[in-house]
Amino acid sequence: MPETPADPADLRFEEAIAELESIIEQIDEGKIGLEEAMVAHRRGRALVARCRSVLDAVEQELESTETDSSADAS
Repeated sequence: MPETPADPADLRFEEAIAELESIIEQIDEGKIGLEEAMVAHRRGRALVARCRSVLDAVEQELESTETDSSADAS
């Protein structure tokens, strides 16, 4: 029985990117059939959403840090 993949929300950014790259490779190289490709596509969308979420959080933190630094310099 295949292992159930981890919830994308539980993956680190690097893990999500690695899995996404693997999915793209499998689809591009025709290693999986149509039905499996559709499942992989849905999984890929969830992984992309996770990566965007992490990047958005990092961006907000950096902007907050920059704002705090600017306020301290005044």
